[in-house]
Amino acid sequence: MLLEGAAINLPQIDPEIHRRFRSGILRSSISLVEPQSEQNLLNIIAILVQCFETYRSESEVELEARHKEWRQIVSALMHQLASRDNIDPRSPLWASLSKSLADAHMAEEIQQFKGKLLRVFEASAEENAAKRGKEAEEQDRSTANDNAAGLRGGGAAIQHVSTMIANSRPGYVCLFRLSCLDVVGERFGPEGIQDCLMAVSAFLIQNMRAEDLVYHWSESSLLAVCDRKIREDILSAELNRVLARNREFTINIGDRAIMLRIPVDLQLFPISNFRSGEDLQNLAGSRNLQERASDLALLGSAAPSRPRSKGLPVNI
Repeated sequence: MLLEGAAINLPQIDPEIHRRFRSGILRSSISLVEPQSEQNLLNIIAILVQCFETYRSESEVELEARHKEWRQIVSALMHQLASRDNIDPRSPLWASLSKSLADAHMAEEIQQFKGKLLRVFEASAEENAAKRGKEAEEQDRSTANDNAAGLRGGGAAIQHVSTMIANSRPGYVCLFRLSCLDVVGERFGPEGIQDCLMAVSAFLIQNMRAEDLVYHWSESSLLAVCDRKIREDILSAELNRVLARNREFTINIGDRAIMLRIPVDLQLFPISNFRSGEDLQNLAGSRNLQERASDLALLGSAAPSRPRSKGLPVNI
């Protein structure tokens, strides 16, 4: 009972190592209760002591291997953050961080290292996020196919909408916002964002109707002009069904096949809400439903109905 209690109280570092240890203790414990010579009892006790010693040494090896793997992961993430924030790996600051990582063994040392990392990267991360957000909302004013998506730019969309308004043609402006591109950018770089934008634009063109023209609007959004007469709820349902199918496609990012499944938010705006094609420029800066409503109210028309969205989980 004492041996079994001692075995139970030892931490289970690895299931297989612990199973072998418990089996060895059980076999030797059974042998102890059988009548035998003093020498045999001493041999069994020596075996039991060796079982405990083997378990301790194997557990330490396993823990050290895990610590090594975690350090490698942290080091790789640090290098990515340093590259993003333009920190010179030869600088004294980087040397200090690397030394702190290598020396962090005890809980207090790990906490000190964590605090140093936060002080170095937190402020810079906020600045970069704000900068990326501003760049993502920069509209594409071109009319040519000179963007990552290979589509005509927002200038061509403005011309198209202007023509529809001049001819009193019904239709809708569909704004597709791609979410989680910052995550893709941090992991795969600008090329990964471009790959996602190209894949989503190709998917939309393939699955939408021929009269629905797709344009590159910004670094995080695409815009389609539906030049047809249709009820808004029917068009919304139709486009959401299209977006739901994007989980069935794969693209190559960084030499890896990735399920597309980029979350895409859809907003619909009737052409009748715009006085001119130039009014489309008010859509890019909108951040939420209230702001979008205010934008269109300034155009002298009613705000659009609550946009219908379809967010699909990313699988990167």
